[in-house]
Amino acid sequence: MTHVLTVFIDGLKFESLKYMPFLNSFSQKRKIWTDLGYSVACHASMYSGVRPNKHLSWFIWKYSPDTSPFKWINKLKIDRLPHNAYSKYICYRISSLLAREEVTAFTGIPFLWNMPLKDWHYFDLAEKRYWTDPRYMENYPTIFDILTKNSIEYDLVGMPVDTRLSPRDIRNQNRALREHNPREIRPWTYLFIGYIDLMSHFYGQDSNEVQALLKEIDKIVEQKYRFFEEQAKDFVFFLFSDHGHIKINQELDLYSLFKSSGKQLEDYIFFIDANYVRFWFKNEREEKEIHQVISKLDGKGFILTSDLLRKYNVDMPDNRYGDLIFYLDAPYIFGRGEIVVMGKRRNPVIVSMHGYRPDFPCYDGVIVSNKPLLDEPYVKLVDIMPSILSSLDIPIPKHAEGKVIWK
Repeated sequence: MTHVLTVFIDGLKFESLKYMPFLNSFSQKRKIWTDLGYSVACHASMYSGVRPNKHLSWFIWKYSPDTSPFKWINKLKIDRLPHNAYSKYICYRISSLLAREEVTAFTGIPFLWNMPLKDWHYFDLAEKRYWTDPRYMENYPTIFDILTKNSIEYDLVGMPVDTRLSPRDIRNQNRALREHNPREIRPWTYLFIGYIDLMSHFYGQDSNEVQALLKEIDKIVEQKYRFFEEQAKDFVFFLFSDHGHIKINQELDLYSLFKSSGKQLEDYIFFIDANYVRFWFKNEREEKEIHQVISKLDGKGFILTSDLLRKYNVDMPDNRYGDLIFYLDAPYIFGRGEIVVMGKRRNPVIVSMHGYRPDFPCYDGVIVSNKPLLDEPYVKLVDIMPSILSSLDIPIPKHAEGKVIWK
């Protein structure tokens, strides 16, 4: 049997291979064409082989008042009381505890500290289950479902249970990767390295801090590769990422933009996601007012029209992700404000971001392989699942939109 060794590095941009001599030595390298959106969209595409307009995971939060984990706040009228960061956090913790059995997703229930509490009850998680959970996706099986159904064993190494990663967590993850030297190699081994994205947000991917981590990862991957060379007669190796990273040079204050127009952003139902703002209209008057204010951002971004939504495969069957979605182009993001607790800022400054359009220059992910790749400039995220299945001689589901990446 051919064994497959797959390595995933979250947020690794193609240009950063220059910091990784072992990986850069491979002749078979291509760029990854990412999805428009964040990790929620990317991972769903990677593991299901279908695009966001089919798996329906685009942003962490969607409009769904009936299923919101915060609806109790609205029912008890707690949202009508004055609130600060402390009272918001209490409401958040209670909501997390109430939903702890229902929500196993990688993101968990994020703290909506920069959102008005009165609006929390409008939103629910688009993704409630962990990637490997059999209930992760309602309409399509994932690579994990398919391997389980076919009784194919696999090893997952380094896959974190949530988004919180401290320096200690990073050391522990690297140790787990180094020490994974099984006596018997399973058909598929999946090494997951999730902290490069996080560290790139805080330092930038070209920083000394991230470069040092990339060099360390390069040595770990080489160690695993050599181990497979010794243990397996034949194996397929490929390393991939989900997107690149882009430096930010300006934060835009959406609250001030509305205030300067004689409006209050808090009067509307909205959600800010770094370089997107999404609105849901209560009436035609609100729709007109929002359009007038948002038009002042022309030149820095644009409204995602129905044509653009179709172009990027994020056209949804309903308005769960917004009646109006404004995309802020690189290198801008919307300001997040500060969390100050006991006189100290608790949320780090973001210096690098992703979530931009796939065709933005220098925003590509990367794929490296020990097998000849197709003579095409890009590999797509939906190609990952069928490529793994093909290497394991497992039939590719008819619904898969991706293709096998090797010649």
